[in-house]
Amino acid sequence: MFGFHFTVFARPTFCLVMLPLFLFPPMSVYGELLRFEGTTMGTYYAVSIDTAKVVDVILLQQKVDGRLAEVNRQMSTWMDDSEISLFNRQTNLEWFDISSDFAAVVHEAKSIFLSSDGMFDPTVSPVISLWGFGDNRPRRIPADAEIDRALSCTGMRLIEYRNDPPAIRKLAPDVQLNLSAIAKGFGVDAIGELLETEGLSSYVVDIGGEDRAGKPKLDGKPWRLGVESPLGGLHRVVLLENCSIATSGDYRNFFSIDGRKFSHVIDPRTGWPVTNPPASVSVIHKSCMIADAWATAFMVAGTEKGLKLAKEQGLEVMFLDVSESGTLVANGTGRFAVDDNGMVDAEAVSAVKSDDPSAAGSVDSGQKASEAAWWFPVAAALGIFAVAMAGMAIGVIVKQKAIKGSCGGIAAFQGDGGGSSVCELCTKPKEDCLNPELKERMRSAADKA
Repeated sequence: MFGFHFTVFARPTFCLVMLPLFLFPPMSVYGELLRFEGTTMGTYYAVSIDTAKVVDVILLQQKVDGRLAEVNRQMSTWMDDSEISLFNRQTNLEWFDISSDFAAVVHEAKSIFLSSDGMFDPTVSPVISLWGFGDNRPRRIPADAEIDRALSCTGMRLIEYRNDPPAIRKLAPDVQLNLSAIAKGFGVDAIGELLETEGLSSYVVDIGGEDRAGKPKLDGKPWRLGVESPLGGLHRVVLLENCSIATSGDYRNFFSIDGRKFSHVIDPRTGWPVTNPPASVSVIHKSCMIADAWATAFMVAGTEKGLKLAKEQGLEVMFLDVSESGTLVANGTGRFAVDDNGMVDAEAVSAVKSDDPSAAGSVDSGQKASEAAWWFPVAAALGIFAVAMAGMAIGVIVKQKAIKGSCGGIAAFQGDGGGSSVCELCTKPKEDCLNPELKERMRSAADKA
């Protein structure tokens, strides 16, 4: 089971009443964001929801965990009995039956493989293994003949798929499929769709830093997410609604062999590490799956070629590079476009809206929902109070500690000059914060609370 996280902020005017726990399952509390988190795909996930509905959080998280477990059973190479693992062990060239989800991801992966001229290639695992990535092999420079042999069984052109019935097959027996650079984004989309079927349309879903935002919050404001700087802290804030953002890269992720420095970014076309990849690449798209895959492709392309390709594909992309002097240089397309000085304004925000006509007017409808719901706490005061007290009691008993604010709550500090917590720009759990200064200040504030 994944961990359950439920936070209620105590107010000094309230008295803690120990209500019978069996009468009230953990529910969301009106006026506060509903948040819970867990683990999946070797990383964390976090969900934030803004709703006027009373929601059974435990039941909702069970549904989320079940959907993520289903995605893992389909596309996890770490599970021996997953669909993708069984397919990889197959050496014949017959059709292999798979789920419709798996087929949809393979279809999109092959499409992006072709559109990126092979820079996104989920069959590149044999080449990656040669360099000692992903397993316990020692890091070494492979011989050209080894790389050529590995490249002979790579390329999404060696994978065929069909939709009815959903199936895939190899055109070479040694082809291996690894969808880790696109499946995480698919998982984000899947949870977003699940929430929408539950009538929860205003949300942010985050899996390992890949995010999808639904409709604006009840006050009509879009969701604010921060793009981290490779040098630490936030580089830029984006406003998201009905859209996704995915980021790839770590400019410190290099290794040396015989005095030569190599990046961890492998070019699937050559079998060699990319000489000077961007520090990070962020892609905005309606689909997190597509943004996830393209972020990987643009790491291979590099900034100069990547900008040209992004414009050709009509994608909104931001490239962050660290110069030799240690300064951060940003270039982008669309809403990430650069200013006259060639630098993205770190204080600028991008209002990102879906091209889906059904999303039109979503800000106005969010405002109306907020205005129409003002009477809810009055009409249901006793019920909400009881639910809140039950949740607080559960939090104290389960956590076995005093009630405190979490990231974004009373233990956080203001960071954008507008009364918003820095933590509200990020759905990552406080314990996984990558900014050591923020993490320490949050820890100190929490200890004093």
